[in-house]
Amino acid sequence: MNYELTEYDNTEIAGEDFSMKDLSEKTFYNCTFKECNFSETLLNETDFDSCEFIDCNFTNSVIKQTKLNDVIFSKCKLMGLNFYECSQFSFNLVFSDCSINSCNFSDLKMKGSKFTKCKIIDSYFQETFLAGVSFEGSNFKNTLFHNANLVGASFCNASGYSIDPLVNNVRKAKFTVPDVLNLLSGFNIEIKDCD
Repeated sequence: MNYELTEYDNTEIAGEDFSMKDLSEKTFYNCTFKECNFSETLLNETDFDSCEFIDCNFTNSVIKQTKLNDVIFSKCKLMGLNFYECSQFSFNLVFSDCSINSCNFSDLKMKGSKFTKCKIIDSYFQETFLAGVSFEGSNFKNTLFHNANLVGASFCNASGYSIDPLVNNVRKAKFTVPDVLNLLSGFNIEIKDCD
């Protein structure tokens, strides 16, 4: 299919290879993308509103001033994305069962976003507003939270996270045992069962 138009509405797009193509300055409203490849795709100033991506690959996609409003990523691979370069106007995302690797979410306001059952590896949440965000069931590795607002965030059944409560606001955040003990890792203390 040829994507010469600038606006797409209520469209289902399946199996397309957009790798290394330029889809900049297009508008997609209420569209569903299934098994599409967006590797190294230019998506600058593209507007995705009420869209869903299922089993898509976003490796090193360029997303400068991209608008992501009510966008769902399900079972997607997202690698090397600088989300901080996106437009922050109406920035609302849901990630479900995704692989998120080497992505940067710094300086974003992501209140109410969801990262459910995701693998989040080598990613950054610096100065990120994450109040009320759900990370439920997600598995973290080498992911940095620094000066993040995690008020009321949920890490229930999440694992592998390392969050320093001295530099992140974790008031009323929800954690589950045993991984809640990771909050103490920066204190250089020994935790023992002293029966």
